[in-house]
Amino acid sequence: MKPLLRLRPLILALPFLLGGCAGTMQRIADCKVGDWNLIGHKDGIAGEPANFADRKEFCDDHADSKQAAAGADSLYAAGWNKGNWELWSGWGEQDGVKGLLPSQYEQHVASADVRKHGTPLNRPAYDNGWTMGNSSYWHGIGRSAGIDGQPLAAPLEAGRSRAAAMQMRFDEAAFSSGWQVGNRTFWQDAGYNDAHNGVPDSELQNRAARARSAGVQVQEEVYRTAWNAELVNYWRNLGTEDAVNGREFAMRSKEARARGLKVLETDYRLAWETRLTDYWRQAGADDGYGKPFLLDDRIANAGRDKVFVLPSTRSVYTAAWQEQNARYCQPEVAFERGRANQGMAVDVCRAEIRDQLKHAYVSGQDYESVSARHRQAVNDLDELNGRVNDGYHRLSRLEREIRNASEAKDRPVNDESKKQDARREQERRELLEHIRRNERRRDDARMWVEQYQRDMERLRRNIY
Repeated sequence: MKPLLRLRPLILALPFLLGGCAGTMQRIADCKVGDWNLIGHKDGIAGEPANFADRKEFCDDHADSKQAAAGADSLYAAGWNKGNWELWSGWGEQDGVKGLLPSQYEQHVASADVRKHGTPLNRPAYDNGWTMGNSSYWHGIGRSAGIDGQPLAAPLEAGRSRAAAMQMRFDEAAFSSGWQVGNRTFWQDAGYNDAHNGVPDSELQNRAARARSAGVQVQEEVYRTAWNAELVNYWRNLGTEDAVNGREFAMRSKEARARGLKVLETDYRLAWETRLTDYWRQAGADDGYGKPFLLDDRIANAGRDKVFVLPSTRSVYTAAWQEQNARYCQPEVAFERGRANQGMAVDVCRAEIRDQLKHAYVSGQDYESVSARHRQAVNDLDELNGRVNDGYHRLSRLEREIRNASEAKDRPVNDESKKQDARREQERRELLEHIRRNERRRDDARMWVEQYQRDMERLRRNIY
């Protein structure tokens, strides 16, 4: 490509570079893929004018050997048309769904973004999107009226009058469709709420009578489907609640029949037994971690605790207790409890491992004591290292002063200079002694650090 021809793709790339490196890299990646329908679509939806020639030159300059296939211009044009349509249709839908505003097409045409990009206009696309958005608006208004349990006629006429007063489009079909959806939701909610609160489905007769007198469409099947589905949960929730509150099925069944409520004994009993099973399993787990086997006491106090004893209670509690007891009766647990100075109930563990657990507990206490001494020794070692390093720095500075004084040719030799030399030499000897003394103490501290570390490792290792 000639130098002048190579300038044009670079100039074309400049807006993308200004828009960010990521956008440029994505355009280059699109060029390498060679999907000209996608490239055109991206340009159209970004508000760019259709310009296949410029895009092709950009791709020729950045996509290595990837060449535009035959018909690329047509693919680009189709993609661009689709993108431009989606851009304007999207703006129209955003405006139409607001419902309170007429078409804002002229405002979009005059907007800064459209002028900046030179975006080709598309009134049909905008109008199509606005109509869809406006239909969504009226669908939502109708749905809200239906959910509120209102009849169709009154809110429909109110919507029509409101639209006429504001000189806006009214979509009766969308409103009616939304109302039907809302009316269905109204009866679903009614069925769900009645069953959730234990209200018999005979209440539907009263609800239906009130609805018909108000001109509201009745959907009995929708109500009954929701009521039947939630009634299962009602009895399951009762069973779960009653299991740990001292209530049984006979009491609930009697109350329900007196109210004319359908009884689901199987669902109740399954939830009741499941909750009790969970209760006894949790009790076994709670007792198993450091407490004795308390099942007999718990059974004796079941009435006071408002729970019931199941045929499976002993096996469920015992399995959970044994599992937790096995976790508790471990040397590692005894060791860590000793470190933390927490009690260790070794008597709840098997007789053959109690001595090992006691030893591990004491080892944990000893470990913590040695660990404290180890930390102190490490601190001492750090401090002595600092003293030694400081001493060497001071000695180096002093020796430099002594050397400079001895090498100074114009330094007078008199009593004062001799006294100064003597003081420096004395300070040097004292520094050397200070360094040697702290080095010996440092060696001792290092020895204790290593000794305490070995003791800690031995104490932890010997718990087994």
